[in-house]
Amino acid sequence: MILIEKIYHHSHAEVTKVDQIDRFQTNDGYVTTRQVLAREIGADGENCFYKNADGKRKKVVATKDDTGAWHLKTIGTTDADQDGLLDLPHMDNVWG
Repeated sequence: MILIEKIYHHSHAEVTKVDQIDRFQTNDGYVTTRQVLAREIGADGENCFYKNADGKRKKVVATKDDTGAWHLKTIGTTDADQDGLLDLPHMDNVWG
């Protein structure tokens, strides 16, 4: 199981869409890019989750668009601007 704990965004601008997130940190301390994580979830059907503000686990899914790019979103989210992944704490520093 993968549990996403933190997000990293390269610029100082506010993150308003999941596709703006550069990297994710998982509960095992591993840091991976959005595209790699999405590809892993999409290919393997892994159980990937994050905890929302209420402490409830929400499932993360990945879809591939017509251009072959992977996109992440949480199940039950219809508005990409309100996805709970955006509310995760930000990583201070990212190495690698």
